[in-house]
Amino acid sequence: MFDTLQENQSQDSVASDWTAIYDELDEFTDYCCFLCDAYASIFTRSQDEVIGERTISGIKRSANWMKGRLEEINAKFRKAQEQSCAQTNDKKDMK
Repeated sequence: MFDTLQENQSQDSVASDWTAIYDELDEFTDYCCFLCDAYASIFTRSQDEVIGERTISGIKRSANWMKGRLEEINAKFRKAQEQSCAQTNDKKDMK
């Protein structure tokens, strides 16, 4: 019985990890879509204008932030996948 309880808790933990990562990715995707629309708007409106240093600096900062967040989310995906694979292998070894 303990093994079954532990297995169910383990599955719940993995499922909640995947759900949390998905929610984080969903939020990040929304933010990226917003920024892409904003960048397109800036460059569309500024075809004949010079884009200011502050705007360029802001674009660089947000691009670096997006890159960093994507690396963090990818690392979480890898960790969750490794845990899922380890649990699958543990179940196979128990049989």
